[in-house]
Amino acid sequence: MSDQKKDSQSKVQGKGRPTPSRKEREAANIKPLVGNRSKESREQAKIQQRESRLKARAAMMAGDEKYLLGRDQGPQRKIAREIIDGRYTMIEGLMPLMIVFLLVTSFTPAAANNLITLVMVLVLSAVSLEATIMHRMIGARIKERLGATTKMQKGTWFYVFTRGMQPRPLRIPKPAPRRKK
Repeated sequence: MSDQKKDSQSKVQGKGRPTPSRKEREAANIKPLVGNRSKESREQAKIQQRESRLKARAAMMAGDEKYLLGRDQGPQRKIAREIIDGRYTMIEGLMPLMIVFLLVTSFTPAAANNLITLVMVLVLSAVSLEATIMHRMIGARIKERLGATTKMQKGTWFYVFTRGMQPRPLRIPKPAPRRKK
């Protein structure tokens, strides 16, 4: 038995194939750094990325929680969006009004600019007061729906103010409810 093992070991010598040259080994090891860089594969990757972005955008516009930005996620922000989008507010008119004030101050004498600046400050104060009232309404609705022990998420007042200031067609996710008259 031990003789048979020696015979089988002595018959198999070497690796059974010729040693590749250095040039062949280096050619076999060459790989692209960033995957397949052929023109067709790049075009295919672009098409896939575009389709996935469009799908994610459509889901985000529809209000799918998975695709929303971090600032819009969560049940508290959903409640805030319902309240903000469900009514007419002075906050919506702030941006166009500020543009009008800016144009008026550039074409009026300096004495009138003081009056316009005072009006701008009063408008900002009124809008801030409205945002604070809406913030409290949202807090009450959150406690009503999610439980009395629920703490309000940080940044809700700023969320109310910024979402309210955006024109309705540009809001993401799109406003779902109809406005109250």
